[in-house]
Amino acid sequence: MVSSGSPANPSQGKSAPRSSAKATVPGGLHALTPREIILCIRERAITAFVLALLVCVFVGGWLLSQPKIYLAGARILVDRSERVLDIAQVVDQSVVGGKNDAMFDTHLAQITSPAMIARVADSLSEHEKLRAWQPYAEPAASTPTPGAIRGALLQIIGQNVSAYRQGNTFFVGISVRHRDPASAALIASRFATQFIVHLLDRNSAVNNSAIAFLREQTQELREKAEASERALQKYREDSGMVSLDESRNIVVDRMKSLSTTVTSARVGRVAIEARLSLAESILASGGDPLELAAATDFANLSAAQSQLDNLRTQRAMMGERYGIRHPAMIENDRSREALERLRTELISAAMANLRNQRAKALDEETQLQAQLAQAEKESFRLDAMAVQFNILRREAETNRATYAQLHNRLNETSITAQLENSNVRVADLAGIPGSPVSPDVKKIAMILAVLGLGIFVSYPVALELVFNRVKGWADVETYLNLPLLAELPAFTKIKSELMPHLLTRSDDQEAAEAVRSLYGQLKFGSRLELPKTILVTSTLPSEGKSFVTSNLAAAFASHGIKTLIVDTDFRRPTQHRFFEQPNDRGLLRWFDKSSKVPADAMADPDLGITAFGPSLHLLRAGGTSRRSTEILDSAPVRDLLEALRKQFDVLIIDTSPAGVFPDALGLSEIAGELVYVVRYNHTARPAVRRMIEKFTRSKIEVAGIVLNQMPSGRSTSAYYSSYGHYGSKYYADYAKDKKD
Repeated sequence: MVSSGSPANPSQGKSAPRSSAKATVPGGLHALTPREIILCIRERAITAFVLALLVCVFVGGWLLSQPKIYLAGARILVDRSERVLDIAQVVDQSVVGGKNDAMFDTHLAQITSPAMIARVADSLSEHEKLRAWQPYAEPAASTPTPGAIRGALLQIIGQNVSAYRQGNTFFVGISVRHRDPASAALIASRFATQFIVHLLDRNSAVNNSAIAFLREQTQELREKAEASERALQKYREDSGMVSLDESRNIVVDRMKSLSTTVTSARVGRVAIEARLSLAESILASGGDPLELAAATDFANLSAAQSQLDNLRTQRAMMGERYGIRHPAMIENDRSREALERLRTELISAAMANLRNQRAKALDEETQLQAQLAQAEKESFRLDAMAVQFNILRREAETNRATYAQLHNRLNETSITAQLENSNVRVADLAGIPGSPVSPDVKKIAMILAVLGLGIFVSYPVALELVFNRVKGWADVETYLNLPLLAELPAFTKIKSELMPHLLTRSDDQEAAEAVRSLYGQLKFGSRLELPKTILVTSTLPSEGKSFVTSNLAAAFASHGIKTLIVDTDFRRPTQHRFFEQPNDRGLLRWFDKSSKVPADAMADPDLGITAFGPSLHLLRAGGTSRRSTEILDSAPVRDLLEALRKQFDVLIIDTSPAGVFPDALGLSEIAGELVYVVRYNHTARPAVRRMIEKFTRSKIEVAGIVLNQMPSGRSTSAYYSSYGHYGSKYYADYAKDKKD
């Protein structure tokens, strides 16, 4: 049976291996190629589609069942132009325009502050509060107390209101989300109006303090002027004096000049005292430092406050991105502390400056009054009576002038307080929205589409990565890229002692046909001519490699091919038990005793090659050993196997599992063909692939995969490798027809 033209070296005549290396990733999982992903999706497409459909239906139903939310928005305008008054102002306008982001950030923070939310809630009537609360109440809940409704509204409004600047414009938008469209519009409009009222109230509080001080000073000066007028009139009546002597005109003119100067100094002092009182009032009430800067004419304080506001805004923005220990946050805190100290120092300096001005005015007034007194003494020497008259007259004139000026200032301040002292106004009130913004059907449809597609793709891929054991011809030929030689079912009806001899001892024709199909695939699919060496191995133990070896050898022998089974599984030899032989002779005994290649291997007593028919022979392991790698790699064993190839047509080597021990890889260098046995749903595809890649690098011809112990109903009987069932049925039908 040996072909005359067959190559002597088993490595000769080999073609390129059929398996190709593919990428693997650590942990036993291989990186799926796009083709593999498409295949695993196609394999589980129906299950993935049903799962994706169920999840999308559930999620979509849940999203669509959420309460409808309506969005209403109002707008306010921060006028950029500054209002110019024709009369002097004693208070600063807190809102001067929308020229910087810090101002807008301040407005946005005030609009959404808890105080403003409470102000808006309190501005609603009891009916409006109840209507705004009802959409969020439980269906069977009773109407709570007004206090409980207010508390719930504060939480509802606070969670659903937002303020934002519209681009680089001077418009500030206020958006409110609510389950009731009318309530959403009402609350949004109320935020706009209440914010304007808040600004006006804040500015009016400062103006009222200045008006009260000026009114008190005006009342005192009015009483003083009236008293001086009565004293002058009484003096005229008592002295009978109508006019002064013309000779005293020079003195009188001088005294008038001094009197006018004293009056101006006194007015200046009163004005300074008014500004000082206003500044002290602002400090006592904790007012805005910018207002204090205007009251004290201290420009550096305004600049410092602006820088401090900028730093606070920056910290609020950085707080969303960094933690409190971030270097930028720490630097910001240090800068703010420094500016706050500087602001405190500037405030102290400004107040000290006002007090110095008041002291200087008092000194100047005192000096002027001293000069006036000296002039009076001189005039008194000329006309004692005229002096007294002039004194009374000047006092009356001074009191009248001071009273008139303070009265005018009081009127101007009162008019200023009545004017609109805010450049923020309502631009648009909110309209009632016609359609809800949530649930958004288009957005939900997009979410469900992405979710469904993700599940449809990820579910098969996840199952593929987790449950990736070899379970069919698709796994072998698609993922392992190897031919499937045979699918051997789990022969549960055959006794265990007959399993290694399905062709010779078993009466199960279906089992025999399965073995014959394996032989046929090897014969017609092999690219190697006889004689040749076939290596049979598996990844893990208990996959059936020894069972396949004995039955495959019997199939070769039944066709008249001189076959030798070589049991090289020294750790757990099996073939001697299959053939009911003792394991006292074989490779290990020959290696330990002589290690010389005999001229006639059949006659060597240490090898003990046993014949089981004219074509089937067995070379037992001859014991057990843990030195299998050293023994199989030795030159005597290699020479022996080469000699046996010349005496037999086929050597079928049963070796240890390749995934556990390196014996099979060592033997692959001298074997010509590999039959790889894989147990159904037992070994992971990546493990099989890695071992096949290793065998490929050794240049052995990988004949294909034998799937063993296929469960009932899983065998792909339509596939070319599994004709056993149909063959048995064919013979049974023929026998039945013949009997009939």
